[in-house]
Amino acid sequence: MSAKITLVGHPEDLQISQSIVSFRIVTGPASNTAPKGLPLFKAATYTVQCNERQYNRGRAHADDKSDLIIEGYLEPRLDRNGEPFIAVVATTLNSILAQNEKKLQQLREQFVQAETAYEDACEAHGENSPNANMALEQWEATKASLLKYLEKHPEFKGRELF
Repeated sequence: MSAKITLVGHPEDLQISQSIVSFRIVTGPASNTAPKGLPLFKAATYTVQCNERQYNRGRAHADDKSDLIIEGYLEPRLDRNGEPFIAVVATTLNSILAQNEKKLQQLREQFVQAETAYEDACEAHGENSPNANMALEQWEATKASLLKYLEKHPEFKGRELF
């Protein structure tokens, strides 16, 4: 039986051997308060393993140093000295930056779709028609969402918006 786990953190001690990427992630505690009667543990160290292609595809670019979001399962492994340990075998791996860039791309596409819908409504029904007004409201709401997202993510400052 296996257990699924999701980790978020910065990879440490990155090693690549025979197309297998291994690194440590130190996380936790998940909360500052434990349920009554349970001790609160400090940070935990996890050893994560995935293939090199998966690791490279999960990052926005080669210089991406943002935290990783890793989903995987726990599996017993042996280290170089033959000692057993429990590894997190990654099934999905994405960097925070890659995830944010994907979200930005989705918001840009929604903006363009809303703009096209407004232009089509104006052409089909006239600029002051109820259909055009509804499409304009949707377009403005989409633009506001995109601008709000860009405010929260300064790493995209200076990029072309639309």
